[in-house]
Amino acid sequence: MDSSTHEVLADTIGTQADTDARCRFWTAHLRIGFGIFLLEAVVVLLYLRLTPQGPHRPLLLGLSVAWSLSAAAGIATSRVIATRPWRSTYSVTWTIASTLTVGVVAVLDRGINSPILLLLYLPLVYGALMFTPRAAAFGGVTALTVVSVVASVDSDFRHAEGWTLMLFGTLAGAAALSVAAAVNRSHIESHQQRLLAEVAELALTDELTGCAVRRVLVQRADEEIERALRTGSPLSLLMIDVDRFKAVNDNYGHVAGDRVLSAIGTILLGNVRPFDVATRLGGDEFGLLLPETDASGAVHVAERIFRELAGIGEVPVTLSIGVSSLDRSTPTVEHLFDEADMALYQVKRAGRDAIAVRAPGTQGRELPIISW
Repeated sequence: MDSSTHEVLADTIGTQADTDARCRFWTAHLRIGFGIFLLEAVVVLLYLRLTPQGPHRPLLLGLSVAWSLSAAAGIATSRVIATRPWRSTYSVTWTIASTLTVGVVAVLDRGINSPILLLLYLPLVYGALMFTPRAAAFGGVTALTVVSVVASVDSDFRHAEGWTLMLFGTLAGAAALSVAAAVNRSHIESHQQRLLAEVAELALTDELTGCAVRRVLVQRADEEIERALRTGSPLSLLMIDVDRFKAVNDNYGHVAGDRVLSAIGTILLGNVRPFDVATRLGGDEFGLLLPETDASGAVHVAERIFRELAGIGEVPVTLSIGVSSLDRSTPTVEHLFDEADMALYQVKRAGRDAIAVRAPGTQGRELPIISW
């Protein structure tokens, strides 16, 4: 099993947990965001009630009420939106729309002198905490554009040049800080994701041999059985045991024994395709799952392993290998493993250093292939 397969397995094993965590994150993220938008709308409504009446007051009140209702609806639908693939785009779009709404309300209120423009800082803070650098930059540009447009359509702009300059300057600074914070956060998140991926791969890989761990074989066997039943393709399993490995440790030492296991792992990994699974089951036991391979093909793989093992030379060792092939009358992981185990035990009873096959329709062979 190569590194790309390890990555796929790591992704597969963690997919459901990761999906659930992301949904919880986005649900909280959206509720907080819509909650802030709702609070902004309430503040605007209070502001409109406390300030003198103007010609556009009914329209302003209508916009504020609509904004409040939209935010409340967003809170109510946050859990549903959090499960959708477009949730990030939706969040950014809603934030940009809110920024534009602040500009419209400011124009209808007191133009560039409207304190409602101070609400533009909130989307910038939100972008720094939640958005990608590009989305945060887009939010900053939008906020600065809103201030520029409000100033340009305000007939009293000349009386508020100083205020406009300070507002624009502080918004520009806040926008720059927002983008910088988003960039730094993005770098940290990328680093954490790489670390998590490495940890996940290490959890799936035996350190000594480079083979996968047992639970990977069990999971993949279950998946491959389903696929074999669906497509009609064959599936085989090799159970491999190092003969008299305790004697190797006793006579040559555990360091030499580890080198033997490492060499066997290298041989197994060198004889698999990207979709095969080479596994160290524990101690001196290995497993090799071979999708789209019948019993005869599995035996050929076992024979190659025997030939390559004979060339390692440092410590003379032999293998006992049991081969099983999927029985469609009992298509379970347990049955596939039990059949391979029975074949392996047959080899051991016959004197070890051989291959035994237990599969539907297996034809008899002479030793070193033992069959029944």
